[in-house]
Amino acid sequence: MRVAIVHDDLVQWGGAERVLEGICEIYPDAPIFSSVFDKDNKDLKKRFGNKKVYTSFLQRIPGWKSLYKAMLPLYPIAFEQFDFSEYDLVISHTTRFAKSIITKPKTVHICYCHTPPRFLWNFSGQSYPMLEFFFKKLKPYDKISAQRVDYFIAGSENAKRRIKKVYGNDSKVVYPFVDLKRFENIETFDGGYYLVISRLNKYKRIDLALEACIKLELPLKIIGIGPESEGLRVKGKGERVEFLRELDDEMLVQIMAGCRALIIPGIEDFGMTSLEVQALGKPVIAYKEGGVLETVQEGKTGFFFDYPTVDSLIKTLDFFNDLHRWNNAKICQENAKRFSKDLFFTNFKQTVEHLLYTN
Repeated sequence: MRVAIVHDDLVQWGGAERVLEGICEIYPDAPIFSSVFDKDNKDLKKRFGNKKVYTSFLQRIPGWKSLYKAMLPLYPIAFEQFDFSEYDLVISHTTRFAKSIITKPKTVHICYCHTPPRFLWNFSGQSYPMLEFFFKKLKPYDKISAQRVDYFIAGSENAKRRIKKVYGNDSKVVYPFVDLKRFENIETFDGGYYLVISRLNKYKRIDLALEACIKLELPLKIIGIGPESEGLRVKGKGERVEFLRELDDEMLVQIMAGCRALIIPGIEDFGMTSLEVQALGKPVIAYKEGGVLETVQEGKTGFFFDYPTVDSLIKTLDFFNDLHRWNNAKICQENAKRFSKDLFFTNFKQTVEHLLYTN
């Protein structure tokens, strides 16, 4: 079959891009269609530099790297203008608008969706008052464009519920994968610190982890960048908080290997990072909502806090700190193995074949 892959944008290396790389391994000859592609990003260039990547007219706008978020109204139009007439199967991979593509009747469109747009449907709990008028116009479009998809594959049970709620569509669940080879032969240790790995956006609620650790006088390392960076740095100044921005993969794994636990204070679509630290035998402390309910086994591979408040997180951190020792490393590692790359390949291929040939 002639296959094409569509991805929202190639501007940073993260969990979604790891999954995209996996899909590209399943379909090595398939080109990628994306709104924009930052060819100067060394991680993206390493993974996708040898692929045929088609970009939209947004790539030709001067200074798009500084403007790509502000160009939000143009993304649906950008995806609609791609031509897929020569392909038998198109797989869109999205959390936003890659599913907006238009295909001919003979072309099957399968969408691998990790979530409908968070900002549009308020899954993150963050409001955007100044953009509400625009979002009211965009919501009907998002619903209509979703009906162009022939079949949905959801990245989690959490995503499956959202897809049904927002679009009214059923979907098959295929979990993303953890590349377990990254964590082989890594010597772990207890460095005494807690860890947050996240894009520093408001809805990620990194402030909860920061304030809880400051009140409990616990060392905290925060890895990531984003619009909340400066405000968080001001709050953490003079405390036992270290901001590490973005790190190369080797250093990132070493810091994960030394943490006492990973803290996930916001609502995650799935929670890939929680599985990565579990692959190293490390536990997770997470807000009891969203995708982490599928990746963390309470009392075995981690602990939940019930409310998105500092006091609720402090209560769980106190409980964890009072444990005499944590000896569930093997249980954490076994849990991570349920999301291996080999299983993803098998499940994804079987699901696609089932959708193509039995419907």
